Amino acid sequence: MPKKNNIIFICENCGETTINWMGKCPSCNSWNTLKPFNEPEENKINVKNINKNLNSSVDKAPLTSIKKIKTFDNIRISTEIDELNGVLGGGLVQGSVILIGGEPGIGKSTLLLQVASNISKKEKVFYFTGEESLEQIKLRADRLNITNINDSDFLISSESNCDNIVNTLIEEKPNLAIIDSVQTIYTLSTNSIAGSPAQIKNCAWALMQTAKLKNITIFLVGHITKEGTIAGPKILEHIVDCVLYFEGDDKGIYRILRAVKNRYGAVDEVGVFEMTEKGLMEVSDASRVFTKGINESIFAGNVITPVIEGSRVFCVEQEALVGSSSFGYPRRLTMGYDQYRLLIIIAILEKRAHLNLSNQDVYLNIANGLNVKETASDMSVAMAIASSMSGIAIQRTTAYIGELGLSGEVRPVRFIERRIKEMKKFSLKEVYISKRALKEIQNSKTIEGIKVIGIEHISEAVKRLGIN
Repeated sequence: MPKKNNIIFICENCGETTINWMGKCPSCNSWNTLKPFNEPEENKINVKNINKNLNSSVDKAPLTSIKKIKTFDNIRISTEIDELNGVLGGGLVQGSVILIGGEPGIGKSTLLLQVASNISKKEKVFYFTGEESLEQIKLRADRLNITNINDSDFLISSESNCDNIVNTLIEEKPNLAIIDSVQTIYTLSTNSIAGSPAQIKNCAWALMQTAKLKNITIFLVGHITKEGTIAGPKILEHIVDCVLYFEGDDKGIYRILRAVKNRYGAVDEVGVFEMTEKGLMEVSDASRVFTKGINESIFAGNVITPVIEGSRVFCVEQEALVGSSSFGYPRRLTMGYDQYRLLIIIAILEKRAHLNLSNQDVYLNIANGLNVKETASDMSVAMAIASSMSGIAIQRTTAYIGELGLSGEVRPVRFIERRIKEMKKFSLKEVYISKRALKEIQNSKTIEGIKVIGIEHISEAVKRLGIN
């Protein structure tokens, strides 16, 4: 008897499956994203069939002793872009699949075209584009002044059929393949349109198997949703080896590339780039990007603090603006900082430092599009708010490092010496830290030339600023 077809509904945003149509996805809360798909009805479980299969001969999974597995030290390929190499953990790992996402126009295709150009000097590179014509790729290459390319080592195709792409990779065996983008390719074995969760999952799985089988490094470009996550099922990020996100304003000049998953390196590593007419240029001194100059004008509400992103330390400028609320409910808005963390810090200032912020709007901004996630910047955010509210400016040579507890206590943070070392490079002269962290650095030569002040409670820092 032929199988019956059941209609199920799959969310185009997150891949959630339901048996009934709903206007709002129960998983990601997106509206009008549930689309119908036909699914063959599964056969009912038959005990006799199970016993029959158990008694029949089947192939066994191959097993290998871990001592007999050979490893190679030189398994990475340099992209000749130091910032990208740092985010990846030292370069491209052969046979890995890398997913890169970001807003339209932020520089994904530009960066990958630069990578393809650099690697094609020594290795064979294939570039598959499903969004742009070959002429558009050529125009971008001309704009980036990419001329040192061998005709046989850098080949471009507008193929969107995943089956044809896989066959090409197996036969030609390039060292690097770029798929731009994963939402535009399709396989004929899946009965749905390109970009659907089923197509994305099956195509990504086929490409991953090809990469491991033939030791080919593959870049996948992914579109993102309005929530900032890569469109398609979440399993896409589980399949790949590395997930990179572009952060920052696509209208600005700076771009931040962050690794949110990396099987071959550290997570949360960041690379800083500047968008120019010649493409994405590396920014080696990130502290100069995320802060103003030491000798520039001093404004109330501006505070400098050293933050750690992955294995890198750089100074960041945090800007706070506090003003009287015109409405009954004061506004709290952030750019580059967790809004819920800001609400906690405001509550601590009100309760423990006795600052009246209940009728004040509070705005917080991190310079040049960086997203600060670590709690080591709690005290600097609190002092920026206190400074803006009181109108008392904080010296540009002063920094604050510390996590705030709900009682107002200032807690020590990790890697305090590395943070102070970066401060010295940036010509900062004074830093407030947790009093408990003084024992850790009291005999360190790192603090020479830096005045380190230990405090126990946020109210002490507020009083030292001159707020009674």
